[in-house]
Amino acid sequence: MTRLFTLRLWQEEANAGQTEWRGKVQALPEGEAYYFRDWLGLIGRLETMLNTERVEITIRNLPEGGEA
Repeated sequence: MTRLFTLRLWQEEANAGQTEWRGKVQALPEGEAYYFRDWLGLIGRLETMLNTERVEITIRNLPEGGEA
């Protein structure tokens, strides 16, 4: 299975003239999007998006009657 995401990164001014990196990850073509402020946030969001897909696939692949 292949998943496609766009990743946007930019810098924003924080306190006292310091800058921070911010980002947005968006699933395509669904459009589900999350914003993050650090790499751990990005990784967490990607894992959530990918795990959601796995759950949907598992549910769709259940035999009739809904039991595994």
